[in-house]
Order: sequence, then structure tokens, then C-alpha cells
Amino acid sequence: MSKHDAIDREIMKAVQSGAVHEQSDLQALLKASGHEIPQATLSRRLKKLKIAKVGGVYKKVDLEPLFSPPIYKIDAAEPNLLVLHTHAGYASSLAENIDRALTDLEGSGVLGTIAGDDTVLLIVQNKEALQKIFSHLQEKFM
Repeated sequence: MSKHDAIDREIMKAVQSGAVHEQSDLQALLKASGHEIPQATLSRRLKKLKIAKVGGVYKKVDLEPLFSPPIYKIDAAEPNLLVLHTHAGYASSLAENIDRALTDLEGSGVLGTIAGDDTVLLIVQNKEALQKIFSHLQEKFM
């Protein structure tokens, strides 16, 4: 096994633990396991391994969602909630786009959104608005 393979294995193990918030944290973990590497080298290794900071924590990311629809599932919770499921790290920008497009639109029925990492809670005025928005989101985003 090459030196890079060993470092990559240690990086993946650390990232999968969910405890890496900063590259300096990862450097310290690598140093403790006998791998001292400069920050620039670490950044290149993270890029090669498709690891990025998502929601304040380093994670392995799948670049495939960049080419797929932003919403892959919508759940309706009557009378006035929609739960939008998206890919990790996409919820915040999706919620912002929905807020911009629908919240200010007179009569849209959208009261607001709350975003997590991969889920958006969409709050609407009533059951009628729920059906209208559900259909609109399916057409526009799926």
C-alpha cells in the first residue's frame, strides 16, 4: 500500500466518524496516526476523495446530484406542511429559491420554509394551497 493510500484511508475513517469540522482537526488526527501532511496537500487529498464541508462537517459528497433534479421526494403532511427531500447540502439553497420564487408571490399560499441539510419544511396557508404548491414543485423541480 502506498503512502497516499494509507493517508486516504485515515482521512476516510476520520470523515466517516463525523467529527471533522476543520482541516486543522483532520491534520491533528492524521499526525496522531503518523501521517504529517501540509494543509495544501490535505486540501488536494480531500478534493481527490470528493470530500467537502457540508453543514459544518466534512463529508464524502456525491457529485451526481449536480445533474439530477434538486428534489427527489415530496411528502405532504396535511393540512399545511410539505416536506421536500433533496441531496445532502442542497436544502438551504433550495429553500432560498423557493422563498424567493413563491413567498413574495401574491396568493401563492407559501408562508415560509425551514431548511436542514437535506430536507426542507414548506409551510403553506391551507389545504388548497398545499395541493397547488405540491403540483407546482413537482413540475418545476422534479
